[in-house]
Amino acid sequence: MNNNYNFFMETDLSSYIGKWIAICNNEIVASGKDVKKVHKEAKTKFPKKRPLITRVPDKETMIF
Repeated sequence: MNNNYNFFMETDLSSYIGKWIAICNNEIVASGKDVKKVHKEAKTKFPKKRPLITRVPDKETMIF
């Protein structure tokens, strides 16, 4: 899972701003506005993996 987190931190996700994404094996395997649908799609594609599910923050969001 740590590799998926590193992928999230190092990748340009500007095309996913405001959306939920699922990352598995260092790639985005699902995205959308509904977190449940994103999770379901990721688990359908990779049933034995545990994807990183996260929302890509808006540009104005500050992370401390």
